[in-house]
Order: sequence, then C-alpha cells, then structure tokens
Amino acid sequence: MRIARSVIALTAAAALSLTGCSRGGGGSAATGGKAASGKKDATMIMSTLNNPFFVSVKNGAQAQSSKQGLKLAVQNADNSDATALNLSTTAISKQVGVLILDPVSSQSATSAVNQANSSNIPVMAFDRKPSGGKLTCFVGYDAVEAGRNAADALAKSLGGKGKVAEIQGILGTNVAQDRSKGFEEEIAKYKGITVVAKQSAGFDRAKALNVMTNVLQAHSDIEGVYAANDEMAMGALSALKARNLAGKVKLVGNDGISDALAAIASGQMAATNAESPYALGQKVSSLASDILSGTKVNTEETLHGKLITKDNVKEYAKYLVGLGDTADVPSSLR
Repeated sequence: MRIARSVIALTAAAALSLTGCSRGGGGSAATGGKAASGKKDATMIMSTLNNPFFVSVKNGAQAQSSKQGLKLAVQNADNSDATALNLSTTAISKQVGVLILDPVSSQSATSAVNQANSSNIPVMAFDRKPSGGKLTCFVGYDAVEAGRNAADALAKSLGGKGKVAEIQGILGTNVAQDRSKGFEEEIAKYKGITVVAKQSAGFDRAKALNVMTNVLQAHSDIEGVYAANDEMAMGALSALKARNLAGKVKLVGNDGISDALAAIASGQMAATNAESPYALGQKVSSLASDILSGTKVNTEETLHGKLITKDNVKEYAKYLVGLGDTADVPSSLR
C-alpha cells in the first residue's frame, strides 16, 4: 500500500518547515524575495467557517500569528464567490500587508489575485489554488496523493474486491479534482473493485447524507465508499447508520477531523487520509510573516498527510496534542 510520509514523527517546529519547491528567482513580489514592507498585518479570507477543517486552519493560523507578532484578520466568505471578492477588494483598498486566500472556487479567485497584483500587495493562497494571477506563495496538501492513499486503504479494507462509490467535493476546486484523480487512478489498479456510483456532494455533510441515501437505494449491495473529505464521510456514515450498515460498508475519508477520528476508533469508519488543518494554519501564518519581513519563500509548499486507521489513530491524536491542537482530538482519544 502507498502510504504518505508520516507527520506523526514531526514536532510542532518541524511541522512549520515542511518541504516545497521554488518556481522563480529572487527579487520580485512573485517569488517572495522583495524587501520588507514594514507592515505586520495580513487578511485571511476563508472559503467557509462552517466546516471543522477550516475552523481548525483558522485556529492554527491565529495561534501562530500571535507568536510571531502578526496582526491577522480572519474573514469568512461563507462559500460565496461574490463575498470572497468583496472581502478581498476591501482588504486591498486598505493596503493590507499580505492578502491570504482560501478560494471558494479556483477560477473565481483569479480576480482577487489580479487586483492584489495591480496594487503591489503580496498574495498567497492555501488549500485551493487560484486558476490565474501571480501568487507569492501557495501552500497545500498533496491532493492527488490523498486520493491514492484513500484508494489503497479502501481496497485493503475490502480485500481487493467489491462494489464501491465515490463521493466527490466541489468540482470547481483543484483539490476536489485532484483527490478524485488520485482515487480513480489508484482504484483502477484493483481489478476486483468496481466503482458503481460517483457523485459530488460539495464537501458538505448534509448533501453527502442525501447522496449516500440515494446511492444505497440504487446499489443496495455496495461494499465500500470513498468520501473526498471527512464532512462528507460523516454524512455518508449517517446514511449507513440508518440502514444498520455502519462498519459493514467500509468507509474512507480525507482530512482527519475529530468526528472521523472518533469513528475510526469505534470501528465505524475504516480510515482517513489525515491532513492536519491546524498545522496548515500554522504554516500559513509562518509564511505570511516571512513575506512581510522580506524573507524569501518558496512559491510552492507541499504538505503530506498520513493515512490513519484504528491501528494508529491514538498515535495521531498525540501528535495533534503536541501541536497544541486539542480541539481536533475527540475526548475518547485524549
């Protein structure tokens, strides 16, 4: 089975120095090599705060910003492209030191990036990458790898055979596209497994409940499910519970939110590709501080998750506590 590089062995400090690769030379805003602006403020516009993953990103970013003397304003686009653009325009008009974007959709964020470029304001993005404009830095987890890890985990839990369903995220984002790509390429290697259903639930728990309910009606003999994030996995789990199928139908998710870790520990969920949002938030604030100080940053920072099963869920919980992230650890694992 292909396993992502372990994050458990990392200390909190090491988690903030994860590897990346630079695409540009020094000296320009696009590569993060310009002189310090003297500013100490940044605005982070979140796609949503109605999702535990992004709430944890915010918590990690705020905790790290307070350590580094960064004045960080966190704003919620509430999954609205128009709101995200309005918030970005306001921050740019105030000449914020760094604009940090978590795009609602990859295409829509391009306008905000271009505005920031025109105003000579460094702009960085995380988790979801804008389709256009020049970023000083992008940081996110390897989404293709996440899909592959999930496919391997699901196949292993099924003994390499069975009928499965894929619940996709917001298909207008590179994250959803890449997680789906990784899953589909990897699951195709298991000739005994057939994907009988594939549908988007928009990274949303309630939508995933409806999708999974419909899938079960159409395919009562389904044996496995991959949900592209854990919010959707929790929606799918609710549908499985309603039919007394929790733990019987193998369920794999992505993110490593508290509810998913608890479900794995109890045997109701087979695995999740955990991508600590708290560590991501810490990294975002660390990079923003570097940009403001004039420190050269890589234009791409790639983080790697960790496949979590019942065998290592307690170890992963200890890792989160070590980061300072007790909120993402279920009480049963503390």
